[in-house]
Amino acid sequence: MIFSIILLVHTSCNDQKVKNTDYKGEKGLFEWQFPDKNKEVAWENYSYSVKRWWGDFPKDIKVPKNLYESYAWAIGPFTKYEHNPVLEPTPDKWDKGRFGGGVHNGAVVIKDSIFYYVYRGEQPIDVKSKSSIDYICDIGVATSKDGIHFEKDTIHSPFFRKGDCRKYSYEDVNIVVKDGTYYLYCNQWLWENQQDQTQNGTFLATSKDLLNWEVKGIVFPNAKRTHRNGVVLQNPKNEAVKVNGKFIMYLNDGLMAYSEDLIKWESFENSNKWPGGEGCFALCDHADSDLDRIVLFTGGNHTGNFYAIGEVLFSKKDPAKPIEYLPSPVLKANPHYPYENGYTCRAPFKPISSFSDCIFLNGITLHDGKWWVYYGGSEYYTCLATSKYKN
Repeated sequence: MIFSIILLVHTSCNDQKVKNTDYKGEKGLFEWQFPDKNKEVAWENYSYSVKRWWGDFPKDIKVPKNLYESYAWAIGPFTKYEHNPVLEPTPDKWDKGRFGGGVHNGAVVIKDSIFYYVYRGEQPIDVKSKSSIDYICDIGVATSKDGIHFEKDTIHSPFFRKGDCRKYSYEDVNIVVKDGTYYLYCNQWLWENQQDQTQNGTFLATSKDLLNWEVKGIVFPNAKRTHRNGVVLQNPKNEAVKVNGKFIMYLNDGLMAYSEDLIKWESFENSNKWPGGEGCFALCDHADSDLDRIVLFTGGNHTGNFYAIGEVLFSKKDPAKPIEYLPSPVLKANPHYPYENGYTCRAPFKPISSFSDCIFLNGITLHDGKWWVYYGGSEYYTCLATSKYKN
């Protein structure tokens, strides 16, 4: 066994097959039971709305009948696992969850035929803070032999909130491997002073085994503005890839960065823009027919969805300049699935999140001829979707 103490993930959600039916139609289970009226209003606000959440896409955008024939470079279509979710919060532990946050936004890596899912776990804030933000996060790991049934590590997890670092929140993981070393990038936040760039933004730690991590710290301590959600260009085996002698990082809000060693990074303002929101994952070297191809997965307001997953095409010839983007999401919340609509995944289906139309991802890997994508359902659960690999 990898860990001397193992916590088996509660599987009753997985045992219950959720069909594509309207779960709110079942008798006596679906009256509004939100903790307060404000959360009910928030649930309504974060639901699908073309008017509110169209995003940066052209208003006259047209979606072809066969998206993946018209956009041959795109990855998909994706099929959601019928027994989702595959990971949920553990009561009374560091990833116990809260209303609106649970276990999600993790990276996935396969090592020695084992899936390592390195994820963000939330709980109500447990330190004094001069901020109205009421939650805090750390990073931990769960493993699986089949990519579906995960066991949480209770020895090494959580990784970072220890000693002086206990005051920080750690969120949204991106992992790459190079020469046997794993590089974990995530966001570190000090809620009461988010403008201090020496303590906030993209954070780095390294490991040889995905269990024990050496903290390197904030990646851009001299930045003039926040550098967050860094995703490093990688191949289907999650290995970092150099382009023109440099590793590439896509950050939020028009920022990119280059590095020669994955530790020291130099950022720059990218004048090119594309619709779709935050960077989720950057992929290359996955198509022999086009070795120049880069696909950036994005998460955000997408043609009327509050948060859905899109794809943008780039080229190694100019990794900063978008060539094309999909006019429709490749993954979006299904209102017929309670765990993607702000409810618990089992009956009685009670509200656990206001994010009723929200899917975000950081974890993608290639295994057994399929893309395995781990995405957040309602910002509370981790769910799985797969897509057949097409070279």
